[in-house]
Parts: sequence; structure tokens; C-alpha cells
Amino acid sequence: MTKAKKIIILLIVVNIVTNIFINNLKSKSFAITQSISSDIAGLDENKYPGIKEKINALKNTYPNWNFKILYTGLNWQDVINNEYVGHGSSPKNLVTSGNSKYGGDWICKICNGQKYDNGNYNCASEKAIEYMMDPRNSLNSSDVFQFQELSYSNANSNDIQKMLSGTFLDNSTYVNTIMTACEQNNVNPYYVVARILQEQGKSGSTLSKGNGYNGQYVGYYNVFNIGASGNSPETIILNGLKRAQKEGWSSLELSLSGGIKILAKSYIAVGQNTLYLQKFDVDNSDGSIYWHQYMQNILAAQNEGTTLRKTYSSIDALNNSYTFVIPVYENMPVVACIRPSTTTTNTEVKTDLVKVNVNSSIKLRNEPNGSKIVGYLYKDEIVTRLEKATSKVNGTYWDKVLKNGGTTGYVARETYDYESEYKLYLIEINSSDAGNAQTPSTGSEANNSNNSSDNTNSNDNSVNNQENDNNSNNNQLPDANANTVIKTVTNKAKLDTQTNIITVVPEAVVYDLAEMLGENIVAMDKDGNALNASSNIGTGTTINGMYTIIKLGDANGDGKVSSSDYIAVKKNIMGSTNLTSNYSLGADASKDGKVSSSDYILIKKYIMGTATINIQ
Repeated sequence: MTKAKKIIILLIVVNIVTNIFINNLKSKSFAITQSISSDIAGLDENKYPGIKEKINALKNTYPNWNFKILYTGLNWQDVINNEYVGHGSSPKNLVTSGNSKYGGDWICKICNGQKYDNGNYNCASEKAIEYMMDPRNSLNSSDVFQFQELSYSNANSNDIQKMLSGTFLDNSTYVNTIMTACEQNNVNPYYVVARILQEQGKSGSTLSKGNGYNGQYVGYYNVFNIGASGNSPETIILNGLKRAQKEGWSSLELSLSGGIKILAKSYIAVGQNTLYLQKFDVDNSDGSIYWHQYMQNILAAQNEGTTLRKTYSSIDALNNSYTFVIPVYENMPVVACIRPSTTTTNTEVKTDLVKVNVNSSIKLRNEPNGSKIVGYLYKDEIVTRLEKATSKVNGTYWDKVLKNGGTTGYVARETYDYESEYKLYLIEINSSDAGNAQTPSTGSEANNSNNSSDNTNSNDNSVNNQENDNNSNNNQLPDANANTVIKTVTNKAKLDTQTNIITVVPEAVVYDLAEMLGENIVAMDKDGNALNASSNIGTGTTINGMYTIIKLGDANGDGKVSSSDYIAVKKNIMGSTNLTSNYSLGADASKDGKVSSSDYILIKKYIMGTATINIQ
């Protein structure tokens, strides 16, 4: 073998290893090792205090119950930091507003009483999150069913009939539909019924009655409220019925079987097989954590678990054999977190929260003074500071922060030493100024000019400054997620609000949409399979049941831009095949409104690495 050939082979190997490394970095799970064990006796009481004692007490009362431990490998305070996010936009955890049982310390003081989800909820406090996530507070006979394993187990149809007695599904046909769909999709039917009653109540709702809404979508049913999101009752209902029409749910039976299939694929099949894990995504079976949570209501898992327990009790089945999966965390508090007071107000917050004090936006980098832009922080955004720098790099402090969507990176805390006017860009939120951070009198307001902190760095030559600063509030609109503000344009995606089509660049993965839509994203590929945070999104992928993805250069929906795409474009041009609507849009890589030779050439050059395909 010649020396030249050896060098070529070596370069190819280096390139492959580099790509693997980069792809691994895109995953939100990183190097977390998790395991599940049935060995309760071997549980280390020093590391996980109080867990074994409470499990043994339940076993003594209910000897047929079985328990497993999910060793999450996650640090307790890191978990709380990742859950206590979204202030002012879309908090990850909400608590019922106006309920005396959940006032006082239950309500987040950072959000200062702001209402979410059509005004029915407040942001949950850090103390509330700690209390509800601490498994020791739910290891009792009343609350333990939020930990019940939800995969299919033998169920009695008579029991299901009793659960549905007096409800809008009190019919043997519906019972049989539920039983069959649950067995086919490996889902616990008791859990399914509890979820239906949580979503619809005993009498059903507009979404489950088939009467449509304001003359639209008559004859369609959505029992599980799938895709029913928005910031007004009308929008929520219409989006839910629109999804039902798209899925073809023209009867209650079709809605039941179709909804159960989606629940199975989107949650249980990816490791979130307890109510707790569906509310708090701390299982990384799908390669990611924190982002894939069923609902924001912090009490959701406990409430549905209570419905399950009451059901089992009513059919005299509490002593049956059930399996419960209990998560444990590293560095848990020595004693269980206390229940928040409803009468006192405590403003103490352990999480280091900072408010972004810029005129428009500031770049988030891969490392201190790094050359790679991993995201943006926007005016008045509240983020979690994970590390506060103690020394300067290139004339300023670079703090490591966590965004609501899960993106982490480094941002300049203040102006550079060489800048004439000082300004602090990250303002601490503490007990005295929570939610009311003010611009320091000595600083000038950030603007779109090149002396605006992070915009002056010489490493920014590859990034268009307009991309950084023009995402101002006049380019935003309300999202379908409650009170979330979404951006119509990011550096990887562009939303058409008339068609609900999101156009993305070839490199885009699911989590790249978090900057646009918030972190509560449910993505399904063109075949209806659930995608995780680091999965490629392809043409035809649906997001939250209402947005359709068009990936530029992806003409077949596989999420990649490869030779098969430019071949499809060539065949379309020659007339031997016709690309259908979505795939035709994906094939139009040049964005000139037609599929032509220019698209064929651009896609081919992109694959060869001599051209880029951009969103603008």
C-alpha cells in the first residue's frame, strides 16, 4: 500500500470518529448510566436514605406488591435545576391557581403571580417541585400508584366495566375496544381508563362527543385530548378536533384504539412506563432526559395514580400483584423534602437563576469564548446558571447556563474589559428582587450594534449578525403550548403560521425546535413512530400533532440528505416519477418555488461538502 493511500485511509477514519463524537455531543443524555434492580435488600441506605424503610412498610401491608429501583444516576439538585425552568414563558411545572390547598409556598415567586394555561395555573415553586419529585413523599398506599408499571398485565373486562360504569363510555363495545387495543400495544388498561377519566371526566367533553365545535369537525372524536393545545379554549378544542380529523377518528372506538397506540409509542415504549416518569422525564431509555413530559400540571401523576388506587379499591383488587418502579437520585436530601406551606411565603431559591439583560439577544457558546454558537438568550429570559466563572477569558467572565429547552452553553456575564461602557448581562434573581431585575444605572442598554457584548468577538465571522439580533418580539407569536412565545425564525428552522409548516435545515434534529416551540415537543416520523430529542427530523415528521416538517433537501422523508434525494429530484425533473406535495417542498432545496436542476446540483454539492443549505 502506498503512503498516499495510507494517508487517505487515515483521514477517512479520523473523519468517521469525529462525526461519531459530534453526534454523541448532540444527545442530551451524555454519559448517564442508568439501571433497574429488584434487589431492595441491597439498596444503600446511606446514599438513598428512607427509601428501603418505606418500601418494606408497604410490602408488609401488601405482600403481593413488587418493587424495582430505577437508579437514575442523576444528581438531585441538577434534576431540580432542570425542572425549575421556563419562568415567564412556559414553566415546566404548574400548580392550580386559586386553590387554597396550593397557595403560599407552592407558587413560584420568580413569576410573580403570572398565570399560565389560559389563566388556570401558576408556575410551581422550587419547593413544590422538590416535594413532588421526592419519591419518599409518595411511598405510601395513597400515592404509590404513580409509580406502577404501565405495561400490559392481565386485566378483567368486568373490572374495566366497573371503572366505566356511569361514564360516557359505559358500553361493552367501548370496554372491548380498550381491552383489545391495550393488549395489542402492551399498555395497562386500568391506567388507560384512569387517563381517560382525568382528561374527559365522567360525562365527556366537547372533544369526545362528536358534535364538533362551531360547526367544524362534526363527527370526530379525541378521547385523549391528543394535539389539543393552545392559549384559549376555542383554540384548544379546534386543534384537538383537527388532530382527530387528521387521524381519521370518526368514532369513539377509533379514537380509543388510535389514542392508546399513540400513548404506547410516545411514552411507554420509550421507557416512560410509569405516571411519575411521564410527568418527570428522568429515564434516558430514549437517549434524552427532562424534555418529553406529558403535561405541566405538577399534580398530574399523583392525581392519576389516586384514580388507579380508588379503582383497585372499588373492585377489591388492592391486594393483587402490582409492580412499582421507584426512581432514586444521587445526593438526595437526608430526609424527605417537606410539603410547602399554604400560609407562608418563602422567597428563598436554591437554584441560581439569572435574568438576561440585553436589548434583543446574546449568543450562547459551546465553551468560554468558544467559536461555536449553540443557541441564543433573549431579552428578559430567565435561565439557570450552572457555573459562575471566577476568572476572565478574553476580557470577560463566561458563565455556564441552562435554557428552558435544555440547551446548555457559555455566555458573557458582562461587557469586555476593552469596552468603554460597562453593562451586566446576567442579573441575579434573589429574594429581594425576584422577577424584578433592573438594568444597572452604570450600564448602557444592549443593542444591535457591534459593541453589544458578545457580538464583537472575532470568532463570529461565520455567523451573520442579523441572525443573532433580529429575533425581537415583533417576530414572535403565541404558541399552541399554553402562553409560550414562539419564534417564527431561528438559525435552523422557519415557521409558516398560515400553513403550520416548519422548514428546517438538513442538520436539524428534534431538539433544535425547542428554541422555537418550547421544550414540550412530541415528534412522530412519517410512519407514526415517536422520535427522541437527538433524532433526525425528516420531511413529513409531525410536531405536537399540528406542525409538519419540511427538511430542505430531504425528498423521501428519511431525515437525511443523501444520494437518494438527488436521484429522486432527477427522476422528478425527467418525469419518470412525481414527488408528492411535502416531498416536493423538501426537494426544493434552493427555495425558489419549483423542483429543478438547481435543486439537484445544490443537494449534490451539499453531500460533497462544497455547499450549504440554509434556512433563509
